[in-house]
Amino acid sequence: MPAVSPEARRSVWRRQFLIQGCWNYEGMQNVGFAYAILPALREIYSGRPEEELKSVKRHIEFFNTHPVLGAVVLGAGVRLEESAAAGETDPARVGAFKMGWMGSLGAIGDSFFWGSLRPMASVAGAIIALVHPLAGIAALLVLYNLTHLAVRRRGFAAGMRGEQAAIEWLKRESLNVKTGNRKLAAAVLGGAYAGIFTGRTAIFGETGLHAIALFLIGAAAIQFVTMMFRKAVSPSEILAFLLLVGVLILWQ
Repeated sequence: MPAVSPEARRSVWRRQFLIQGCWNYEGMQNVGFAYAILPALREIYSGRPEEELKSVKRHIEFFNTHPVLGAVVLGAGVRLEESAAAGETDPARVGAFKMGWMGSLGAIGDSFFWGSLRPMASVAGAIIALVHPLAGIAALLVLYNLTHLAVRRRGFAAGMRGEQAAIEWLKRESLNVKTGNRKLAAAVLGGAYAGIFTGRTAIFGETGLHAIALFLIGAAAIQFVTMMFRKAVSPSEILAFLLLVGVLILWQ
């Protein structure tokens, strides 16, 4: 089986960050995926330009999934191309694999990264921004990027070991369970944010009644955020509201 060199693997892994660099309505991420896998195709089909061209055309077909979990498909795609070049796999299986996986991974990735991890990291950053805005930005970037870079690395490595290894990796990761945990964390942090804001503002209240009113508003805000999460309201909309409140705090 034609093996891809470590250098080509590293090149493919780096290029995955550009998978949406040529996003288009006709093929979605197809051009970006073909660009990412190209270094591996050049090695696998070295000296066979016609087969290399056919392999590139296979990856120009429609493709769209979550950009982070696309690393799994990218790694498995390289592995399948190695098998196809060695005559062990029907080349048509490459496209079938991509079509079969992209929808499921897109749904899992959207729910985990956009629906839970990003809101959780953003609310945590908003809380820390009450101490210093730059510290809040740093916290947001660190919390989000540590997770998504780790998933990209492990997902790509699992895909390179084959389809079965990729399935086992997804089971071990249990992203569906982690999604629920991070949504709960985002709700708790949102409540903490509201509590900190109302407590901080109550200190400057003119009367005891004014302070009590502000604490009641904070409790209502916590209940509101929790209720919205339970009703599956978009976390991005809740986050936008919290960020607006944060802007008002910094404005003071």
